[in-house]
Amino acid sequence: MIESDDIRVYYHCFYVVEQASQAEPALFYPYWDDVAALLNHTNSYHRDFALILLANLAAVDSFDRIAQLLPAYLARLNDDKLMTARCCVRNSAKIIRHKPALKEQVLTRLLSLDSPGPFPHKQQELLKADVLAVIAATYPVKPIPDREASFIRSAAGSSSPTTRKRAKELLKQFDL
Repeated sequence: MIESDDIRVYYHCFYVVEQASQAEPALFYPYWDDVAALLNHTNSYHRDFALILLANLAAVDSFDRIAQLLPAYLARLNDDKLMTARCCVRNSAKIIRHKPALKEQVLTRLLSLDSPGPFPHKQQELLKADVLAVIAATYPVKPIPDREASFIRSAAGSSSPTTRKRAKELLKQFDL
């Protein structure tokens, strides 16, 4: 997965490793450094692999390595590729679930996506839909903190139909 330049090889290898790392993350924890190095890979697929696998490995991260790596992890929110930024947002929910102590740091960074970002406006607005999904996963029941409620209210006026629809669903869910 790491060494091959053939997309057919590394993508299929990743598919197997992803499934296995969800089922038995402890088997892959010894490879933390190899996976973490992929965060800065020139290939966006490899950066995505790192985001997904590191979030899976957070479940067994007894040395709290994800906390040290979190700034580099969240830096992918400003990636050249929208799909990598979306992968970062989506997998941040796993990190919050596995490492609740990092919730504030992760959410602060995700909620900053309400400001102009590195992507064209339409793409930036679509990225907010993923943030809304993280909020919904993080706060399955009400009440919801004011900062997150404000983000949801703002997203309800989004130019992205996907984001707007998701925000309106959350407005109802949280009685905002």
